Amino acid sequence: MLIFFTPAQSVLTNPEYQSAKFLAVFGEIEPLPRVAADPWVFPAGVAIIGILYGHVYALIRRSLGEGRWTRGARFGIVAWALMAPWFEFYLPWNVMHEPATLVLLELALWAAVLLLVGMTIAVAYERMDRVLGVGGS
Repeated sequence: MLIFFTPAQSVLTNPEYQSAKFLAVFGEIEPLPRVAADPWVFPAGVAIIGILYGHVYALIRRSLGEGRWTRGARFGIVAWALMAPWFEFYLPWNVMHEPATLVLLELALWAAVLLLVGMTIAVAYERMDRVLGVGGS
């Protein structure tokens, strides 16, 4: 997330583009997001979600095709399709009144994040299979 979303923050948090409601929720309205008081919540949450993604990958990887890059990309696409459109529609666009152009930017950023996550998980599983001497695919 840091790789793709950090460079976009100058656009995503710019009051000229972003909704006032969205900016207020993240910086003014009490209570602030949990990570403002407890920064450890973010990496802990991401780690837990990563473990869940790894388990889901293990359940469906045989149906994702041959080759780690194909499986990784397909898993990233599945993860994106099941998470990003709903999340971006409901919370940023609907609840927070984020402009549609920023929602589209975030959908693209989520696609990059989840493709990288999918590839990383696929490579990790292939390496684990090699170390354990398991047939893998």
